[in-house]
Amino acid sequence: MGIEGYIHKWATTLWTYLVLYLLGAWYMVKELLVPHRTPTGITNQKGRVAVITGGGRGIGLQTVRQFLLLEMTVIIGGRDVKSIEEAVSRLRSEGVNTGTVKCFEMDLCSLASVRNFAKTFTNLGMPLHVLVNNAGIMFWPWNVTEDGHEHHWSVNYLGHFLLSHLLAPHLAASSTLNQPSRVVNLSSSIHYMGGINFNDVNNKKNYSPQRAYAQSKLAQMMFTITLNERMAKQGVLALAVHPGVVATELFQHVTWAKTFPRLASTFLKTPSQGSDTVVYVALSQEVKEGGHYYENCQCTQPAAAALKSDDRNRLWDLTCRQLDIQEFGKV
Repeated sequence: MGIEGYIHKWATTLWTYLVLYLLGAWYMVKELLVPHRTPTGITNQKGRVAVITGGGRGIGLQTVRQFLLLEMTVIIGGRDVKSIEEAVSRLRSEGVNTGTVKCFEMDLCSLASVRNFAKTFTNLGMPLHVLVNNAGIMFWPWNVTEDGHEHHWSVNYLGHFLLSHLLAPHLAASSTLNQPSRVVNLSSSIHYMGGINFNDVNNKKNYSPQRAYAQSKLAQMMFTITLNERMAKQGVLALAVHPGVVATELFQHVTWAKTFPRLASTFLKTPSQGSDTVVYVALSQEVKEGGHYYENCQCTQPAAAALKSDDRNRLWDLTCRQLDIQEFGKV
């Protein structure tokens, strides 16, 4: 790479960095000024089953907490089963005594692990009413998984696409006219700044963790819309959520949040607040249609890039090729 190439790479990375952080700053100010909304239109959920990824900490754990208080059965998939079980034990010690929890290993960096988790769930013989694709990473340095996929792409998007494919038959079989099954994807406001590099989704040539994160979140949003189009007739709604700018371990690679933790806790939402829109979209009877994007318990417009049907279909086909899926939901 010549000097011009280095200058271009440096300038592009700096511009991406500035734009993403300015967007994040705008959302933090917005969330300070706009009152936080809590879920409405939700009744007791006894007898219903939810699967959630990354449910051992942060937004995921608080989502589990709310599901349990509503008497749901919750199946948690995560890398460290022991730490998840310890987190659930803390919830129990805090007085969350309703609902049922089961924890199983699932590493979204490993497609084989995702398949094993789906097989384990199938063997339980349970219905499935809600799938929350919650687990995620943000701004990680360059690396690839055992399957050769960039980490943001695999954890935030590809692994969840595969899981949704494998569990789709259970979601369709459990849906009713009055209570459609739902897939909830945790996207982010950063998806507004994302673009899909169809020629190299790993972004190996000019890797930027900020661009990789934004790309994965846009992919989630595009997946949500297409999934809803393809599964609505089977009674399955797909929805996407921006939980807010939340103080979680996602910020472990964000310099200012590590350097000024007290400042971060002042300006960022709590994980409990972050879970509110997730729970609202997953369970509220006020949510009648899928294919939408929610912030602060309200439906809002996603990025224009997510609405381009040609690009969404191109992404869908690319993903199916990466995962060797012949027909989505046919397992």
